Amino acid sequence: MATASKEKVNPSDGTVDRYVAGEHMDTDDLKIHRWGDPNETDLGPAFHRRFRPGQVLYGSRRTYLRKVAVADFDGVCANTTFVVQTKDPAQLLPEFLPFVMSAEPFHAFAIAESKGSVNPYVNWSDIERYEFNLPPLDEQKRISDLLWAVELHHRSLTSFHAALLAGMRLFLRERFESVAGGAVRIVDLTSEVVGGVWGLPEGESEVDVLALGPRVYAGGATRLSATGSPTRSISRKQAERRAIQTGDIVLERSGGSPEQPVGRVVIADEDLPACIPTDFQRLIRPDRKAVEPLYLFWKLRSDWLDGATRDYSKRTTNIANLSVPAYLERSLRVPSRAEQLRLVGDADALERTLADISTELASVARLRAGLLTAFFGGN
Repeated sequence: MATASKEKVNPSDGTVDRYVAGEHMDTDDLKIHRWGDPNETDLGPAFHRRFRPGQVLYGSRRTYLRKVAVADFDGVCANTTFVVQTKDPAQLLPEFLPFVMSAEPFHAFAIAESKGSVNPYVNWSDIERYEFNLPPLDEQKRISDLLWAVELHHRSLTSFHAALLAGMRLFLRERFESVAGGAVRIVDLTSEVVGGVWGLPEGESEVDVLALGPRVYAGGATRLSATGSPTRSISRKQAERRAIQTGDIVLERSGGSPEQPVGRVVIADEDLPACIPTDFQRLIRPDRKAVEPLYLFWKLRSDWLDGATRDYSKRTTNIANLSVPAYLERSLRVPSRAEQLRLVGDADALERTLADISTELASVARLRAGLLTAFFGGN
């Protein structure tokens, strides 16, 4: 029902101006968001497979990464990326094929057929043996129309979320740059800056608490949640200084990646269980007499969004370490309390909108997964 195209192209002959490698394809994402320019790099002999709009690209290396994408431009890829198309559109609709290859049974089959341990791969001769129930053409069209509608809605929401996040980044930068007020060192706006601890296994010291890990920053979170954090045991003296209170800011001291700078922050709301920062974090306790905690939080959040933390971090292997003392020596203009609250209110309103979009994105993703299971089966 499907075949792998063998059409070749010389990437340096000027007939294609984009190449797609494995790192340009994302897990469980049918759209190609990134690509490279073949004129700017030596691609090597493996990059000779031409693809055209509507064809399906499938990453045959490390099939557990589930990289299936539909091309919407001409380009070239390596021979380890299969360029898949239907043999006869009168039997298998081209728009139906991407969802066949996105369904869980297909991925399970490809993973089971993969060879090698360090960099497992699958051959096209294995993939083409995959069998599935093929509905009539009108049913294929009905299913594919529904799934593409869900797919395009998810893409639209994703684009809106990205645009709103970019707008929020600009809003925060401009508001903090335009406020009137005296310049104060950030460290002078705090009552304490405390290092975290990992502690001992549960029950081995005086106080059991939840130890906050990297998950508190996941998904661009701004409010602190201790859900899923492990329980650790610390002394009462350690707990007295480190127990998170409402309005505390937890700063990421170590972490990040080449694409994501270290220095993420979350702020604690009310009704948190007993929890503490861990070694790679710093607890920043704002001095409420000097600043609104959320005003300071949004300043630190804005700086991270703008990448300001890169100037205060050093990288060891793949981990960046933030020089917290130097970072907090920077100055911040502190306007009147009323102006601080106005900025916080506007930022919180934008944040709620972002959260609503994220919730809808998650719902659409669940719908898409449920429809794929309903139409093509699950594990």
